[in-house]
Amino acid sequence: MHYESDYVLRLIEQMGGLVRRAIERLRLGSEEETYELADQAIGLALDMDPLILHRLSPQSLVSLLELNNLDDRVIQLVGEALMLQAGALEQSGELIEASVRRDQSRAVLSMLDPARAN
Repeated sequence: MHYESDYVLRLIEQMGGLVRRAIERLRLGSEEETYELADQAIGLALDMDPLILHRLSPQSLVSLLELNNLDDRVIQLVGEALMLQAGALEQSGELIEASVRRDQSRAVLSMLDPARAN
């Protein structure tokens, strides 16, 4: 159990660092770097290629995250990373893809809503 909590804390620390760097890059107008850093954070959480994740509907993405039984803090960071990608895509003029990523982010963040619990 101790090993598992250490792993989760390290994962949160790594993801948090990537998300913070992505926020900085977005502020500086570096959309590509923002997107890549956010992808790295998402990849850490799911241990899979984020390209696969980007093709999922918001509901399918939520189902995948539920199957992985992730810590709420990790889910929060995945949602934030997706929202950063939406911002980067929007700044790059890719409005349709930005909207898709924003919908995915909202679906992921809704997992944290206590009213949603079964």
